[in-house]
Amino acid sequence: MTSATYPRSFFERDPDVVARDLVGADVVIRTAGHMVHARILETEAYGGGDDPASHAFRGPTPRCAVMFGPAGFLYVYRSYGVHWCMNVVTESTGTASAVLLRAAIIYSLPVDGAARDTKSLLLSGPGNLTRGLGITGTDNGQDCCEESTGRVSFQESRVDVGAVRVGCSKRIGLSRGQERLSRYFLEGYPALARNRSRVTKKSTES
Repeated sequence: MTSATYPRSFFERDPDVVARDLVGADVVIRTAGHMVHARILETEAYGGGDDPASHAFRGPTPRCAVMFGPAGFLYVYRSYGVHWCMNVVTESTGTASAVLLRAAIIYSLPVDGAARDTKSLLLSGPGNLTRGLGITGTDNGQDCCEESTGRVSFQESRVDVGAVRVGCSKRIGLSRGQERLSRYFLEGYPALARNRSRVTKKSTES
């Protein structure tokens, strides 16, 4: 089974729509001829001037400038000087918004093409996710829509799991904008259960 890289039009939408649609999708990392697929389990959407929790809330800065550019580019920043956080820019040029990847699971792709989840490769939390995928500040500004030359891309998952149930809740660890229901997660993963007290009854299925 082969999957095409998501086009730029996929990301040129409201960040909450993209964040929800990325849950269950693959993020693909290419390094020196090696390719790693990780299924996205958890995301958070961040707006611009309408979202006080966003880096872009007060306008462009050298740090968040990529958020104001074209959709489909990576926005990678260091959080509290400790770990990298991986985001993908959404909406149209000049309208700042992005989706943060919070958790994923790397799975194997045997020669026969059958994909299988591997619990030992669970990457829970933004810092663990970037460490597990080898994402650093040098990836900031990467174009994720260049399938032939890009290091990072997003695709429909190669894991056939049937219907995908996506839960929705408030975002995590914020001092502002806590009321926004912009965290999306794939239901059924115990590693994400510690946040169940924050989960609303809103869920979707595709």
